[in-house]
Amino acid sequence: SDSEGIPEEGMYQLASELDVENAEQLLSQLPPGYRMVYSIFLWESSRAGEGFKTGTDNSGLSLVQAAATAYAEAGMAEEATALERMLAQYVQTPEDYDRIEAAHEAGDNAYKEDWDRIPHLVRHLCENADRYFYVED
Repeated sequence: SDSEGIPEEGMYQLASELDVENAEQLLSQLPPGYRMVYSIFLWESSRAGEGFKTGTDNSGLSLVQAAATAYAEAGMAEEATALERMLAQYVQTPEDYDRIEAAHEAGDNAYKEDWDRIPHLVRHLCENADRYFYVED
């Protein structure tokens, strides 16, 4: 995102606006970028505020898995793999905060830190807006 953070803030806001009762039905009618923004930025908001374990509790496994899938679609395979590892650990030891976080932190991941992951993702989505947010007639 730019130094003002405007695109990033907009994506967080868009995710919260898409968080409606029938989100899956709505997202199925929109281009794929909306699904990506919804799953990733709702998950990121939850994780940032609550950590991996509580964030997963509150987000639900399907939203976190959708975020992992969206990261893979955005070319951020390392973060997708880290989230999938974290989810597997969460299923095995749902009350062990340390193991759940350690599962995400294990392995090489250039996007481990928020300040690397989020700006890269926002830039990628903005640079590929035609691919993710528009439908050809």
